[in-house]
Amino acid sequence: MPKYKQIILALIIPVILFVIELFIKYYLILNKIPKSGFYFFKGLLQIGFFTNINIAFGLPLPQIIIIVITFLILIALGFIWWLDLWKANLLGLLGLSLIILGALNNLLDRLIFGYVIDYINIFIWPVFNLADSMIVIGVIIYFINILLVKRYPRINLLP
Repeated sequence: MPKYKQIILALIIPVILFVIELFIKYYLILNKIPKSGFYFFKGLLQIGFFTNINIAFGLPLPQIIIIVITFLILIALGFIWWLDLWKANLLGLLGLSLIILGALNNLLDRLIFGYVIDYINIFIWPVFNLADSMIVIGVIIYFINILLVKRYPRINLLP
């Protein structure tokens, strides 16, 4: 498969997840899902409408600081993303795309609503959303990418 097709494949998954996240949040708002929501697996998983004005794990910061920091991080990540695109580092592109689009999704929430819409509540973990999961998975993929590139500098990270 030509490299450009691999690059498109590495980028389409994050874009699809980004769109799914937008639809989920739109559904929650449109249908006015209450905070009590729905329970699955004997109360271990709850899907509901939760607002989060803080950053990760509920850490408080003023909204303007969160927005400015997020913009600066997105700019820096965009630059690194461009370098990985130039190098055709497919695993790096996948990880960074997940991080960038997850952060962008949450940033859009903050700019439009003044808070992030969270909807997944697993009772051993703080409430989160798909965008948060994209960021965490993207960070894991990118760190694996860094380790592989350091250990095997000439490796083609995706077939």
